[in-house]
Amino acid sequence: MSALELGCRTMLCVVLGAAAAGKLRRPDFAAFTDALRGFGVPAALARPPLAALIVALEAAGAALLLAVPAVGYAVALGLVAAFTLALRGVVRSGRPVACRCFGASTAPVGVVHLVRNAVILAVIGLGIAAALAGGAAVALPARVAAIASGALAGAAIARWDDLAYLVRPHPAGRR
Repeated sequence: MSALELGCRTMLCVVLGAAAAGKLRRPDFAAFTDALRGFGVPAALARPPLAALIVALEAAGAALLLAVPAVGYAVALGLVAAFTLALRGVVRSGRPVACRCFGASTAPVGVVHLVRNAVILAVIGLGIAAALAGGAAVALPARVAAIASGALAGAAIARWDDLAYLVRPHPAGRR
C-alpha cells in the first residue's frame, strides 16, 4: 500500500460515510427519498426501501474500503458512476432538483455537481491504479499525512456545495 492509495481510500471513506450519515436524519432521509423522483426514478420505486438501500450501499462502500479495498473500490465506482449518470440526466433536462447527495443541501443540481463527481471518479481511478502498483511499506509519518490529507479532501468534497457558493458570482446586493 502506498501513501497515495491510503490517501485516496481515506478520502473515499469520508465521502461515502458523510453521504450515508447526512441522509440518516429523519427529515433529510424523507427529503432524499422525495428527491429520487426528481432524478427520474419512477414513483413506484422512489420509496424508503430504495433510499435505504442507497444509504446502506454508501455505508458498506466506506466500510469495505477499510476491510476489503478492492471490493470497496468497486462499490464506490459503481455508486459514483450511477450517481453521475443521474446527475447528468437532471442537468441536461434542466429540471430543478435539489442535490440531496449529502443530506441537507437544497442546492439545485448543476454542472458543479458533475465536476464534483468527476473529481471523485478520478480519485477512485487513482486509488485503484496505486493499489495495483503496490509499493513498499509506508512509514508512520507518511501514513499520518496520507490519512489527514485524505480526510481533509473528503470533507471538502462533502461540503462541495458550500465551497462552490463561495466562489460562484453573486448578483449585487445578494449574498
